[in-house]
Amino acid sequence: MKRLDVTVTIAEAKKVEETFEQMELLYTSSAIKIGAGKFKSYSVLLPDELVDKAVEEISNKIDLRLKENTLSVYKVESCVSTSLSRLTERVAKNAPPLNPLERLLAHTDRYTRLNRDLLIMSLFAALIALVGLFLDNVALIIGAMLLSPLLGPINAFAVNASLGRFQKLIKSELAVIVLLASVIALSAIATFIASNFVDLSITNQIAIRNHAALTDILIALVLGFAAGLALFIAIPEILVGISIAVALVPPAAVAGIGIALLDFRLFIGAFMLTLVYLFGLQLGCTVMLRIKGVSPRRYYQKREAKIKSAYSIVALSLLLIVLTLLVIFS
Repeated sequence: MKRLDVTVTIAEAKKVEETFEQMELLYTSSAIKIGAGKFKSYSVLLPDELVDKAVEEISNKIDLRLKENTLSVYKVESCVSTSLSRLTERVAKNAPPLNPLERLLAHTDRYTRLNRDLLIMSLFAALIALVGLFLDNVALIIGAMLLSPLLGPINAFAVNASLGRFQKLIKSELAVIVLLASVIALSAIATFIASNFVDLSITNQIAIRNHAALTDILIALVLGFAAGLALFIAIPEILVGISIAVALVPPAAVAGIGIALLDFRLFIGAFMLTLVYLFGLQLGCTVMLRIKGVSPRRYYQKREAKIKSAYSIVALSLLLIVLTLLVIFS
């Protein structure tokens, strides 16, 4: 729920009232003086879904070049009104389907901030992956991939990179880094504790994740393109398949094993593989979203977003080039 306050000249007051009446909004009004001039002030409560429409329609009808003409929107913490409740229900019922940009933001915005549930899910995924790696059990490793929430923040990074929203992009990347760091740390601690009670051997599932190859870089990029396309056309089943194939959690867990066993060759190889998949997926997903035309709706934001997303793509490309050189010469 929001409160919209409007201040306009007496001559334009009728236009504001007509807008509120057309939108079936109940409003209060009062005559005010600003300096020597006479104006009218309006206040109206309205559902979140109608805020943009009301602001846009009023902005088109009044002269905002006048410094006294203002529109202000405030968040309302609580409001008890049966008429507003009915209006909110009616708006929600008649609302058109979300456009691709609104749907992308609705899907990814929750991953731009780290929360306890994401962290707990990552830790559960790390433990299951660790057991699967030491038991050489592929089914358990796949289960860990499905449980991992890492694809959400990675998709959020790509969407915000395409829109040029650097602050949310950084928050998404920090969420990914914290989640991966928690997987590595828990794997290292659990492996160190377990090594004091049982002999831990390097199984085949661990060994195949102790290095990155050029094919891994290509696979990561292709998966990134697929993730971006699946995200854009809203096919969650494909995203599940990608989350299995990307497999960020197992190599991160192997990196933790390398730390616990003081096998730094194992740690470096697995850590590089993790970075290859991470940067490849982010780059491919961002490029695909740009190809599909994901950008801000306002024309004056499009150019800035294009420049900022280009920075993100160049930065990820340089990181992948560095990793490629390390893979070739290692």
